[in-house]
Amino acid sequence: MLKDKRQKRIKPTVLDLFCGAGGMSLGFQSAGCEILGGVDSNPYAIKTHHKNFPDCIVKLPPTDITKLKFPKLGLHPGDVDILIGGPPCQVFSRVGIGKMRSLNRDVERDPRNFLYRYFVDALEYFQPLFFVMENVDFLEEKPIFRKIIKQLEKGRRRKLKIYPGYRVYYRVLVASQYGVPQIRKRLFIVGVREDLDVEYVFPRPSRHNPISVEEAISDLLPLTPPYIPLKEKSSGPKQLDTKKPYRCAPQSSYQELMRKEVAKLKEPDGVMNHICRAHNPVDMICFAMLGQGKKYLDLPENMRRYKWDSFDDKYKRLSWKEPSWTLTAHMRKDCLAYIHPQQNRSISVREAARIQSFPDDFVFDAPMTRMFELVGNSVPPLLARAVAKPIVKLVKHLRSLIRQSENLIQNITFGSKVQLNVI
Repeated sequence: MLKDKRQKRIKPTVLDLFCGAGGMSLGFQSAGCEILGGVDSNPYAIKTHHKNFPDCIVKLPPTDITKLKFPKLGLHPGDVDILIGGPPCQVFSRVGIGKMRSLNRDVERDPRNFLYRYFVDALEYFQPLFFVMENVDFLEEKPIFRKIIKQLEKGRRRKLKIYPGYRVYYRVLVASQYGVPQIRKRLFIVGVREDLDVEYVFPRPSRHNPISVEEAISDLLPLTPPYIPLKEKSSGPKQLDTKKPYRCAPQSSYQELMRKEVAKLKEPDGVMNHICRAHNPVDMICFAMLGQGKKYLDLPENMRRYKWDSFDDKYKRLSWKEPSWTLTAHMRKDCLAYIHPQQNRSISVREAARIQSFPDDFVFDAPMTRMFELVGNSVPPLLARAVAKPIVKLVKHLRSLIRQSENLIQNITFGSKVQLNVI
């Protein structure tokens, strides 16, 4: 049953664990939710989350969730309608597993494999109506997946009998089918509290013709990348992240959507975070030789400086007329797998953010390399919004049922009093 404090709220309330920069928070906010706050151990993620969600009532410094005491958040059971989060997935990811094995580390025993437990503990404490957990698409193929689902359903400490219990639904969604210009597959796990007589249905794809890179970024100003000497390991000279004007008016409905909030501002039109990495002369030559959609192995043999089996995605040029492939946090180290379709450079932070469906008024507050990491680790807001909208409808439906019940009780009580007065 919905508690009194929930009935009086206008918007469903959301707490975001492992919030990152706030991609999932933004998606739920745009679906009609109130974001109570976010929790993350990354200082740049928290700084960015605070900047873009200034009205949150929970504003913690960078916090290790394994040491977090939930009462210290200032929230209580009944305050959170929807708990959301994406426990770090580096260990589950194909890249993460390969790296762990190359370092002779035990993948199965890595503590990062078990951070989902703290999400389960938060469900036990806050007892939200719904939850959404996001992770890598092939997590359901892993032996640990069944254990995760079981604990989400029944809790970790069953003998205490205080876990509310959840009916769990899960599905792999493709971001490009929900208005994101990127072929990104992610697993979404949705829970509905067992005492609620409703079911969650995943959203149907809204697009069969994916948005292209051109539709996403063609209105942004051309950039000349900073120069670095060959063999110098550096992201290049420090760049001033200032507001840059747009190249032109919006050229697509997607660009209009990305610029919607910026257009409302009184300040001059322009966009932040439109800075790119520096490149050495050899990289620049390689870029010029790659056609759209081409990659390292398409270079002439005398230009291949790396082993093809280790660096198959070292140089990859995006296609103007196609959606991007999956953006990753590896962009923090280099962006050579994301070469601009028409300019001889890797994509800028803002272009990456556009490809993830972050609107232009969402500003990343970090050094450039860390911005790329935040973008690559994010849940695309438009994909999160699609997942959130059915939940928001269910919360509104539940509240309407409660109001109807209350009105019926009031009418019965009033009718009894009238009869008593007549007698």
